[in-house]
Amino acid sequence: MQFKFKKQNQHGAWAMVFMPPLLGMVAGGFHASQLFFIIGWLFIFFSADHILYFFKRFKRKEFEILNSALLFGVISLLFLLYPIMVEYRVIYFFLCMIPFGTVNAYFSFKRNERNMLNNISAIIIFSLAGGATGILNTHEVTNKLIFIMIITTLYFVGSALVVKTVIREKNNPKYKWASFIYHFIIMVAGFIYHPIVGVAFLFGFIRAVYVYGKGWKPKQLGILEIIHVVYVTIVISLFMVYFS
Repeated sequence: MQFKFKKQNQHGAWAMVFMPPLLGMVAGGFHASQLFFIIGWLFIFFSADHILYFFKRFKRKEFEILNSALLFGVISLLFLLYPIMVEYRVIYFFLCMIPFGTVNAYFSFKRNERNMLNNISAIIIFSLAGGATGILNTHEVTNKLIFIMIITTLYFVGSALVVKTVIREKNNPKYKWASFIYHFIIMVAGFIYHPIVGVAFLFGFIRAVYVYGKGWKPKQLGILEIIHVVYVTIVISLFMVYFS
């Protein structure tokens, strides 16, 4: 059996892998099974990324890519066995991901991965992983878990819009105003919900306005996104620990 591996170069993808589970641990409390879940989730990400890459280049029939996806899938299952034994209902979160994964597969096959609907589908999948991490300790879907799934979804949709305005659709004023208005609304909503949540989204609004029209390269934007995701993770974590 031959294997072929692809490298994941998108900073936003790495942020989506780790931010929701970390917030899920904060929201739900710590359990050792969560560490196994996060490793298993990382290998699921590798597996899904290879499957989508295969669909993107379907005509080339690079079955080595699928072999790699299968390998990562088996490794992920080994790590997920313990979390599933701790809380079998974590499987429900994976079942909820399937329809959105189907959307991702469709857009990969059509070579239209930059479609906003495709981005949102991926974002929802990763946000569900945050809830799955938390339920391993809470053993129920609490308000805190729902909160972090909403927060991560809102955050990453904003990030996707910023990428559109700076790189993909930088000459399209519709995306510019969509990004500005979206970030303003979630910032105001955050302040209404709680000042600390508003502070978490304040950075995003300032970033959306500041980077527009600056001609930033993907690497520059990626570095800023790393800073941004760390900032939001810390602020939301502090909110959940001390204020919620």
